[in-house]
Amino acid sequence: MPVVMEQVNKMSAEEKLRLIAYIVESMTNAAANPALPTPGAQWRNGYPRPRVSDFIGYCQKFNNETRSTDEIMKELREGEE
Repeated sequence: MPVVMEQVNKMSAEEKLRLIAYIVESMTNAAANPALPTPGAQWRNGYPRPRVSDFIGYCQKFNNETRSTDEIMKELREGEE
C-alpha cells in the first residue's frame, strides 16, 4: 500500500480527480450490478471456481480400503531387489 500512496502523491491534481472519478464510477457500477461474479469467483478459463462444499465426500466414491503405511511401502518396494 505505501507504494500506491507514493504514486498518488506524485500525481497532479487533475490526475487525482480522474482517479477519484474512476473509483466512484466503478463502485457505482458494482453496487448497481450485484449479480455479477467477483473476479476471484471464476478461473481464468471462465469456468466457475469450485467451492469447498463441492469436495465433501469426494474420497468416498473411490471405495478404497484403509491400509497401513507399512503395507503401502511393502508394495512399493517389491521390485527394488
